Amino acid sequence: MPHHLLDAQEAAQILRMDRRTLIGWARLGYVPAHPLGEGKRKLWRFLEHELLEWVEARGTEKKRPPASTMRTAIGAHARRTA
Repeated sequence: MPHHLLDAQEAAQILRMDRRTLIGWARLGYVPAHPLGEGKRKLWRFLEHELLEWVEARGTEKKRPPASTMRTAIGAHARRTA
């Protein structure tokens, strides 16, 4: 099973949230994330399967469930911006 490495924008689309909020959560260790680089301006990367497992583990009711795959998230984004 390949592990899809996502940037903050792609991960935020899957989680259906703002990219800046996701980066803030990554800095706080709230969401599974992998920092690249050192110092204050790290690049954050996210593994798709870790994000989906994290959402399932939270088990809370959400208004909008996470997109199950990157393809679904991209399709949803395309429909919203069309």
